[in-house]
Amino acid sequence: MGQGTTRVVDDNGTSGRVRALGDEIIDVRRRLDALVMELDRRLHTRTIALGALVVVVAVTAPVALAKARARRRRSLLARGVALTRKAHRLGPVFERIADNPDRAAPAAGAGLGSRTAAALAAMLVQAIAAGIFRAAVRQRER
Repeated sequence: MGQGTTRVVDDNGTSGRVRALGDEIIDVRRRLDALVMELDRRLHTRTIALGALVVVVAVTAPVALAKARARRRRSLLARGVALTRKAHRLGPVFERIADNPDRAAPAAGAGLGSRTAAALAAMLVQAIAAGIFRAAVRQRER
């Protein structure tokens, strides 16, 4: 076939239209570079913020859990101390009942009020004893 190239301009890209297109391409690239850098900066900012949040949660969560456990233990300990005190106060009562069982029984002519009071007292003693037992079992589990 023939030698040479067809449709090639001999001015080596020095025409005004080619130069204008080149300048426009350079301007578009600069703006795109600026946009990409801004997106990259925002992405890194979010990543850093998320990382900082993870670190804060990782540090504070164990401390908060330890404080909650300590508070719960103190609460159980205080409840156990209160139940122990009640048990110590009830000890002499049980001794008196064991020494003189007739004294603890309601009289034959007693009304509904004294029987109810005796039943409530028995229920209270049972509830306190169950609480003391539960507290002792929980204490042994630890």
